[in-house]
Amino acid sequence: MSSNPHNPRQSGKRPRKSPPSAREPQTPDSKSGFVVNLFEEQSVPLLKYLTTRFSNHDEAQEIAQEAWLRIFRLKSPQQLTNPRAFLFQTASNLAVDRLRRSKLEQRHLEKEAQVDVSLRSVVDVQETVRLERELATVQRALGELPVRCRQAFVMHRTHGYPYPRIAEELGVSTSSVEKYIIQALKHLRNKLT
Repeated sequence: MSSNPHNPRQSGKRPRKSPPSAREPQTPDSKSGFVVNLFEEQSVPLLKYLTTRFSNHDEAQEIAQEAWLRIFRLKSPQQLTNPRAFLFQTASNLAVDRLRRSKLEQRHLEKEAQVDVSLRSVVDVQETVRLERELATVQRALGELPVRCRQAFVMHRTHGYPYPRIAEELGVSTSSVEKYIIQALKHLRNKLT
């Protein structure tokens, strides 16, 4: 017996099954046929209705899709008394839910922003207090330095004078100015750590 490659029984292959939706006849009485007919009649009007409620076309499409899904999930949508009214009411409810959720999310984000600003204020206050304490420590430490050492440090760090100019102002050598600056830095480091 010769095998015919076009005959599935002779080639040893199983015949391919059609997907269930392709096998099910799509008559207006069947669930899928009913939903398809309703979709063909109402998809454009539903989308227009939702687009008037939402300025965002993508959002309107998402709500319409969810409404169609809910119709399809019904056990017997063909038994609805007024399927168009049910579809539009479902879409309207979904739209209201989405608007409420959006407003709730917006309020939540606003509260988060307020908390964030408050926390930043607290951090700013804490940072200010820390800096004020550090400045007071530096001022006390500078007051503990010998006069010429303190003068050399302030001239260099505050006024930006170079060592030779400080030496000239204080009437000392440049190496003395270097020693004063090193002494002041060591003293401040010890007080700040």
